[in-house]
Amino acid sequence: MPDIFDEVSEDLRAEKARALLRRYGALLAGLLVLSLIGVGIADYVATQTGQTTSLVADRFITAQDSAAKLSDNPGKPPPAAVVQSFADIAAKGTPGYQVLANLELASLDWDAGRHDQAIAAWQAISGDAKAPPLLRDLATLLNAQHQVDTGDAQALKKSLSPLVTGTTRWRPLAEQVTALLDIRLGRKTEAAEIMKTLAIDPQAPPGIRQMAQDLLITIGEDGAGPHG
Repeated sequence: MPDIFDEVSEDLRAEKARALLRRYGALLAGLLVLSLIGVGIADYVATQTGQTTSLVADRFITAQDSAAKLSDNPGKPPPAAVVQSFADIAAKGTPGYQVLANLELASLDWDAGRHDQAIAAWQAISGDAKAPPLLRDLATLLNAQHQVDTGDAQALKKSLSPLVTGTTRWRPLAEQVTALLDIRLGRKTEAAEIMKTLAIDPQAPPGIRQMAQDLLITIGEDGAGPHG
C-alpha cells in the first residue's frame, strides 16, 4: 500500500507540472505569433511562389491586425468580417497566403473553443506536401503547442522530432515545447537538459532563453550550461 505522503507528493508534482504548462503554454503562443511576423511574410511567400502578392499581402496583414486585437477577449467569437477576410484569402489567395490564412482560421477556431476543428486544420496543413515547408513546420508546432497540456504527449513529441533535430527556424520553439512535454511526462532530467542548452543557445530568441532559465529555476534545477 503506497504511503499517503508519497501520494500527496506525487499530486503536488503533477499540479506543479500542470501549472507550468498553463503558464508557459500561453507565453509560447505569443512567441509563435511574433516569430510568424518575423518570417517576413510577404517576401517569403513571394519568393516561394514566384508570384506578385502585394495585394493579397495587404489584405492578409489588415485581417491579421484585426485578429490580433481579439487576444484581449479570449473565448469570444471573432467578428464575422475577420473570419470572412481570412476565408476569402484561403479560397482565392495565392498559394502561400492560402496556407497562412488557414493557419489564422485555425487559431481563431481554437480561441473560440472549437479545439477539434483547429487541431484538424493544423494537422491537415502539416501533412500537406504542397504547402511551403516552413509553414508546414509551423502548423506542426502550433498543433503541439496548443495541446501541450492535453494531447498525447508521446505522439506530440514524435511530431516535433524533425523540427528539433533539423535546421528550421522553429527549432528553439520546438525544443521548448518538447521540454514542456517531458515535464508533463515526468521526465524532469530530459527537460532540464533541453532547457540548459536553450538558455545559452545564441540562435534562440531572447524570450525563449529567458523562459528556459525560468523553467530551470521553477523545477529546481540550477545552472544554465549543459552537462559535460
